[in-house]
This record gives sequence, C-alpha cells and structure tokens, in this order.
Amino acid sequence: MPKSLKVVFLVALLAVVVAGCSIKPGTGSNQSASTNGPVKITFWHGMSGQLKNVLDQQVKEFNNSQNEVRVVATAQGSDYATNQQKILASIAAGNPPDIWQIEIHALPKFASSGAVIPLDSYMQKSKDHKKSDFVQGILKNTQYQGKTYGAPFNRSVPMLYYNVDMFKKAGISGPPKTWQEVAADAKKLAKPKQKVYGYEPVNVWWFFESMVWSNGGEILSPNNKKATFDTRKAQAGMDVWSKLKQDGALNLNSGTEAWSQTISDFSAGWTAMFTGSAGDMGQIEAGKPKFQWKAAYIPKFDKYAVPTGGANAVIFSKDKAKQKAAWKFISWFTSKNQTITWSQKTGYLPVMKSAIDDPKMVKYFKENPNHKLPIEQLKYARTAPEVPAYPQVLDDIQSGMDQIMYNGKPVGPSLKTAAQKANKDLSGSGS
Repeated sequence: MPKSLKVVFLVALLAVVVAGCSIKPGTGSNQSASTNGPVKITFWHGMSGQLKNVLDQQVKEFNNSQNEVRVVATAQGSDYATNQQKILASIAAGNPPDIWQIEIHALPKFASSGAVIPLDSYMQKSKDHKKSDFVQGILKNTQYQGKTYGAPFNRSVPMLYYNVDMFKKAGISGPPKTWQEVAADAKKLAKPKQKVYGYEPVNVWWFFESMVWSNGGEILSPNNKKATFDTRKAQAGMDVWSKLKQDGALNLNSGTEAWSQTISDFSAGWTAMFTGSAGDMGQIEAGKPKFQWKAAYIPKFDKYAVPTGGANAVIFSKDKAKQKAAWKFISWFTSKNQTITWSQKTGYLPVMKSAIDDPKMVKYFKENPNHKLPIEQLKYARTAPEVPAYPQVLDDIQSGMDQIMYNGKPVGPSLKTAAQKANKDLSGSGS
C-alpha cells in the first residue's frame, strides 16, 4: 500500500465527474500511437524509496525484454492528496498518463465517470490473465457494477509486526491476537523514560475499517446511503488506541512521511510492534534491524476482518494501440515470474495463483514464513463498498481519527461529527 493513505477528494474531482472526465482528442496520452518504433506508454505511480527501486528495475526489465512497447514510469509521490491533484490536472489538460496506479477505493469514482476503460475484454482474450487466474481475494475492489476496471498491482493486507526480542524480555510468549491483548502487551513493553513504546500504529482509516468490521460494526448501512461508523461497536478500536496514547504506551507519527517513519522507528527498536502493510516487509528488511522480528495477523475483536488494500493498474488512454500496449505491460507485470519477484522483494501479495503454487515460491515461503501470512489472511478479506463517494467517506473518517489521536478529542463525538460529514457526502450535499 502507498505510504500515505489519507485520501483527499477535492471539489475539482466532482467537477471532472460531472463533465464525464472528457479528454481532449489528439493531445497527450490520447494522441494516436506512432507506427514507427515501439509504442511509448506513460505510467504514473506512487512508489517511493525501496519500493520505487524494485519497480524501476522491473520496468527496465520489461523494456529490455521486447521491442514493441516502451514504458516510461514516473513517480508522482506517495501522498494520495498530491497524487489526486496531479491526475485531475492531467485529465483537465487532456493529457493523462496511459496507465495509473490507482488506490483501490478510488476506482468506482473514476470508473463511474468513464475516465478509465474496462479490462474484461483483454482478460477474456488473454491465455494467462483471465479472472480465474488471479487470487480471488485480490480481485476484491477491482470491479464496479459488474465490470473489471483494474488489474491487481501492488495489493496488500494489513499486518502486525513485532520485535521478538523485546517480547521475550517482557515475558510475552507471542504476538497479540486481539486488540485487548495489544493494549495489555503495549503497556508491558513500553519504557517511557527511554522513549521506547509498546505500540505504534499508522493513524489511517485502513486499520479503522478492520477494527470496525472485526467488532461486528459496519462503515455504511446495507444500502450504502448512511454512515454507521459512529456506533459503540464501531468506536471500540479508537477507544483502545486513544487510551494507550493517554497511558504513554503508544507513539504516533504525523505528516506525509508518517508511514515511513513508523517503519523506521520499528527497525531502530523504538517501538515493540506496529500495524502496517504487507508491503512494508521489504522496507523493514532494508532497515537491517538488529533484532529478530516477525509478522502476524492484524489483531481482532470478535473475528478477523481483513480489508484488502493497495492499488490497481488502470488504463486511461482512449487510443486502441496504446490500450493494447498498456495491457501488454500490465499482463507482463502480473505474470507468474514477475509477481513472484515483486512479492519476494517487497512483501506485496503475489496476484496469480500459479505464482503461489510455483516451487520457487513454495520454497521461499518455507524459508520466509512472514511472507506467507498475507496470503493466509485473504480468507478473511472484506470488500469495501462500491460507492463513488466512499473515498470522501474515508477522508471524513480520517478527519475524525486525526481529532482523536492528534488533538486528544473524545472518541464518540469525533466519530459522530465524521459520520455527519459522511452522510452529506453520500447524499451529494457535501462540499
């Protein structure tokens, strides 16, 4: 998952949707592909640091593997607020990228507006990339109203990471399985005088989704027209987090680099455990921690609830030749060998069944059990509502979480205010 998950959908996005995301013909990415030389494809993504290095290497390998398509990959920053502004500006200018790495919750908004093309026909014609070939839990949030608009790209699930050495010293035999255990263990592990904390969450709505669903709550009503995340069941997770912060057992980073800083804090031994993404494994390893660490399932209340996350690859180009070229790259990147490479080097999920069953991956999982846990968690995967306004709802949730965790506001009233904002966004009356 890209490292800043605070999705800010601007008023400009609504204007783009109303306008049908029309793209000026004969400009930018929609200009007809040249018949001379390889078809040039622009690819915008949000990878940074170690993840960007891995992706750049794979793009280079693709370009060197054939002469028909040349992919130009450009990092647009891992902050989704900035990323959204750039893509909207490119659409307004009639010059969007051919491929965009889109956060999964944003897909319904762009699919409903006609900005991105359906991929079903390409999958149906492909020998190796039919829907049945993808890991089923990974296909969640790639579709809108029965059509497939996104190909799983960097897909992830939330994970708990813990410092085995610190746990042993504290007399704790294994990772916490419930949020109640997280709270108890964090207090035992914290050493406030040494500025060592028991638990360090990344304060984003992704984990809020999991906690709400795990406790029997829901983000939206069954008809997706009303926010329901302000109930007692829904607020239980934030009750745990806010209490731990009050007790001095929880540390929290802020800003666009909060996620990366949380990983760094863990690798440096400043926190005993943190909740992050499966895609953090490569970055933890790159930090060369001087202790044994392990991954574990995201904690639960009554039951495990795993919101899939990360991004899909979507195609913006209206030019048929460029669409075909874009699909060639996407299908190459998600092929068995490439998804194995991507998964092993980053921790992101391998998206093809054939990759999981491949002897190389079976051996790798045996030697690196941390990397198998994300796949195991997919049996508890939940799909976020296919609602165009859902990213705005998530932004409202994020605002409520920020009030609670950064400003010390009470949980109940903060989530109630957030739900009121969400209801306006769902009804179309929000600003």
